[in-house]
Amino acid sequence: MLNFSSGAFEVLVSKPTVQTSSSATSNLGHIFQSKYLGNSIVSNAQNLGYVGQIELGNPPQSFQVVFDTGSDMIVITSNECQGTTCNKMAHYTCTSCSKTAYSYNITYGDGTWGAGPIVEDQVAIGGLVVQNQQILDVTRSNLDLSSYGAGVAGLVGLMPTTPVANAVTPLTTIYQAKLLNQNLFSVYLTSSLNSNQGGSFLFGGIDSTKYKGTLNQVPLSTSASATKGMWYLDADAAYAGSVAVSGYSKAPWLFDTGTSFIAVPSSFAQAFHASIPGAVFSSADQVYTVPCTGTTTFGITFNGVNYTVPYTDYVAQNQGSCVSMVMPLGNYEMYILGDPFLRQVYAVYDFTPGSIQIGLAEVDPSSTSLGNEGLSGSPVSGGPTISPVSGATTTSAAKALAGLVVMSSAVLAFMA
Repeated sequence: MLNFSSGAFEVLVSKPTVQTSSSATSNLGHIFQSKYLGNSIVSNAQNLGYVGQIELGNPPQSFQVVFDTGSDMIVITSNECQGTTCNKMAHYTCTSCSKTAYSYNITYGDGTWGAGPIVEDQVAIGGLVVQNQQILDVTRSNLDLSSYGAGVAGLVGLMPTTPVANAVTPLTTIYQAKLLNQNLFSVYLTSSLNSNQGGSFLFGGIDSTKYKGTLNQVPLSTSASATKGMWYLDADAAYAGSVAVSGYSKAPWLFDTGTSFIAVPSSFAQAFHASIPGAVFSSADQVYTVPCTGTTTFGITFNGVNYTVPYTDYVAQNQGSCVSMVMPLGNYEMYILGDPFLRQVYAVYDFTPGSIQIGLAEVDPSSTSLGNEGLSGSPVSGGPTISPVSGATTTSAAKALAGLVVMSSAVLAFMA
């Protein structure tokens, strides 16, 4: 049964196969890389994100962007961009936008950076039209957003709120304008990357044909170590196969569609890989090389329900060598669930203020709808404009934004 009506809007996303060098001297560092931006994780190695289309402005300008639950803003490259990498990306022209009094300055630990004004413009996502949405219009930069993949010009942040003062996320705007019958979006990411298929983001609806059983509703973490406004859930336990990971205790994990691996503290990585025969830590690459075949699963428990990632889904192969995508974060004591885990579950992100949670269910591999995203493979239709929905959920008002976050970062280079 499809649990959505004409008030639901869908974006199909794709994820090309990771490109690797054929050079015998190439190392594994060219496959994965990520940068931490203080309040978000943005992966910048090639093809790390799931990419879909949005339209900005009126008349609409179409862009391929990464749909990222690990960041908060819509970021796009301006036609006024000045910098060494600006010409590599499609450009947004601010013809129908209005200026705000705010701007962002994003600085990375490796010296790359992007900056520009915050503008407001019309945004269309799968037929859902959002008016007066804040956009970071990057006018000065040496940041190459096209490193996400050929033709990618930016990203859509899907955090429920933001810790940044005066910033308004797309989900906050959607909620305040009462554009959806249900204040949620559902994410299905297929592991099959054939025929340019990668999955879908369904706004305002739940496709129950894609999962087994019922949704396990897990509330947002209230842990002091979970950054406010991000999709952190507390995991009760973690396993390597049937063996509990030694030393692990309940901790918040970030659900991040913009990251292609499972990131963990070094102590967790060491304990997890101790259960995999033949696993060896590479001090040069800062990852674990593992046998290319194996049976040890990665397991994690939410609300007492265990979810597993098969060995073949968290092991990547390059030049005949294999590396575990359960990756240590060095000195960073944080946990991130990226694509290897997210492909195993159907996840429903409820962004209703006061009851923010994620519903989880195991993907149903027997479903005939898998690999055919949308209704019979087509996006849910949407009109050019969306009126406020009568009777929409109107619980407590959105929490006030508080606290100024300095957008600085340190580079987390995996296998660099």
